[in-house]
Amino acid sequence: MLGYIFNKMTTSTISKTFIGNCVFDILKDNNFQQEWDKLYENTSWATVFQKREFVETWYTVNQEYITPILLTVFEGSELIGLLALTTAKQNGELKKNGSLKITGAGKFDAEYQAWLVKEGHNETFVKNGFEALFKEFPQCKLSLRFIPDPSIIEPLKSLTSIREKHTVLHKHHRPLMDFALVEEQKLFRKRHLKAKYNRIHRAGNVEFINVTDTDEFIQVLNEILVYLDFRQAAMFNKLPSKSNPNRNKFLVDLFRKDLLHVTALKLDGETISSIIGMKGKGWMHLAGLISYSPFHSKHSPGLVHLYMLGRMLQEEGYQKFDLTPGYDGYKERVSTSGDEVIELHLSKNIKYGIKKFLRKNLHNTLIKFDVRPMTFELNLKKKIYLIKEKVNGITRSIFSSDKPKATWSFPSDTVNLSVHKNCITDLLKYTDQNTTQSRWEFLEKAFTLVSKGAEFYSVTDGVQLLASIWIASNEQQTGTDETSPQIAESYFHKAFKNNKSAFERYVIECESTPSPSDKSNQHHENS
Repeated sequence: MLGYIFNKMTTSTISKTFIGNCVFDILKDNNFQQEWDKLYENTSWATVFQKREFVETWYTVNQEYITPILLTVFEGSELIGLLALTTAKQNGELKKNGSLKITGAGKFDAEYQAWLVKEGHNETFVKNGFEALFKEFPQCKLSLRFIPDPSIIEPLKSLTSIREKHTVLHKHHRPLMDFALVEEQKLFRKRHLKAKYNRIHRAGNVEFINVTDTDEFIQVLNEILVYLDFRQAAMFNKLPSKSNPNRNKFLVDLFRKDLLHVTALKLDGETISSIIGMKGKGWMHLAGLISYSPFHSKHSPGLVHLYMLGRMLQEEGYQKFDLTPGYDGYKERVSTSGDEVIELHLSKNIKYGIKKFLRKNLHNTLIKFDVRPMTFELNLKKKIYLIKEKVNGITRSIFSSDKPKATWSFPSDTVNLSVHKNCITDLLKYTDQNTTQSRWEFLEKAFTLVSKGAEFYSVTDGVQLLASIWIASNEQQTGTDETSPQIAESYFHKAFKNNKSAFERYVIECESTPSPSDKSNQHHENS
């Protein structure tokens, strides 16, 4: 296919936009693959998220939900620039004149979204490429997050056809571990990090491993995704595994292509922290894939893991460990330097432009007052959500006379029920619409209890959570008999409330006479 295109070309500069199935066709062309790879290797600001293998894998895994777009510029038969994009899959024919939201390939799986160009041709690509994009999709809303080199955007400012559109450039701070700096040595001598490192080593046998086997990675990945879902649900009311069901396959495919750097921190054989990094050209990118066991929160496993990973990356010869933008306090604590990256929004839509401009200014104002923008937005979103849920819960309790579709008898129905200790996936099955406690509130409280050392027993029918009982930790015990287990919190679904006394007796009995294997397996029922 590429040979056909080249044969039709002159020595002039020509833009070509590939859309949908045409993208998958051109990606099969060996010449085009080689041209893309050459651009990647020779573009100074290129990250792993612009690498052909990353983009191709993401396109393929998510093709059911997305329409891929490849923006290319040729000089004669030579590919001099490329920008990989995507938009949501439309029902029927793609409406090119509609208000499409277009973003970089990878969406939130790609931390950086930028174009690749032959050296000295950035202005040519920006002029021809962006004009071609808006000719093809005149009403589109383009967003790229984040562009790693702010200087490459300069040509946009001098293009009349681009200036007529509403352009918003939003700068973000990016924390880094720069191993070329002498200052980075201070990171490994910081007192608070050394104290946490020593404390976790006193807790038991600590192993820090680099995962290189696919089967081992799949096992670690399953643990990562459960803990990630739990934390994200508690903090943001989101379940990444449901909103992005193909993420597991995507990451396994990337691992097999050697694009991932995976490490696990183990305590007495149990994985308590995992980090999946993306391998770049001398860089490692954190990319949001950091997870830790809430059962071991007191040991700060995530922070200790970052500290140990930094040392490993330095020994392996990496130049920088990119902690990625986000204004997270823990990133600043382990960084040694930083720079700026750019978030780009481009559209003819005036409302879209104003919205992004106001958001940018709000973010900058919050940062000046030392308020993390994401925290501010989250608190506002949460207040609105909880008000709606409270109103809906009260309305249901007043007007709903529905009886539960099924009722259970415990323990006689245990054949049809699942009873576990410390099983995170059971908690994620909370869907009760018959209480005024929202799912967000329930999981937030559950995460807090686990992080403080409380343990729990749960019952499910395989689909929904029917009950959970929390045992008070030693610090939470009241009364004189600290050896007798006490119930700190409990939840019972409407269909299971008749079994409250029976299940409480069962839990107390289990805690009073634990089996020899119970203690060692209590945190391993997550998947």
